[in-house]
Formats: sequence, structure tokens, C-alpha cells
Amino acid sequence: MGMLVTVIGDAGKYLIRGAIWELGALYFRAYVHLIPSGPGLDLSRSVLSVSGPTMQRVLDAAIAQVMTTAGTPVQNLLVRAAPHASEANSAAPTG
Repeated sequence: MGMLVTVIGDAGKYLIRGAIWELGALYFRAYVHLIPSGPGLDLSRSVLSVSGPTMQRVLDAAIAQVMTTAGTPVQNLLVRAAPHASEANSAAPTG
């Protein structure tokens, strides 16, 4: 259980940053942040959450919610495997 993938992209005037987590057997949740991408834009920041039985269904539902919220299609979507805890710890600065 834990974070499976990270999601990065854009939708119109928003940057997309998020992750999909496995929370148990056949239960996944995506948390997606919509961040206004330009200076002086009078847009609010949004956080979306979607749950479902498969990672693909959760990703599809998250994309649909982003499109509805942003009012434009998602572009340049990059989905990457999340680093494992041991990889993240080894990459952290020591000091």
C-alpha cells in the first residue's frame, strides 16, 4: 500500500500535480492539485479527489474532473511510477 504513481500535466491555464495511492485491496484514490500557471491570473487553486476499484478508473475519473473544473482538455499528461520509500530516502540530502 502507498503511492503508486505521480501525475504531472496541464489543462488550459492550470498546472496539474497529483498522485494515485493504493489504500487497500481494490481501492485506489487520486489527489490532484490544479495550480494557476500564470502571474496575475485570477484563478483559484483546487484540490480534487477521486476513488475507485482500479488505478486506470481512478486516473480516467481524475482527468474527467480536471477537464470539468478547468473547462479545457488535459494536455501533456505524464504518469510516472512513484519512487519507493527506500529510493526517496537515499535521494534525500543528509546533513
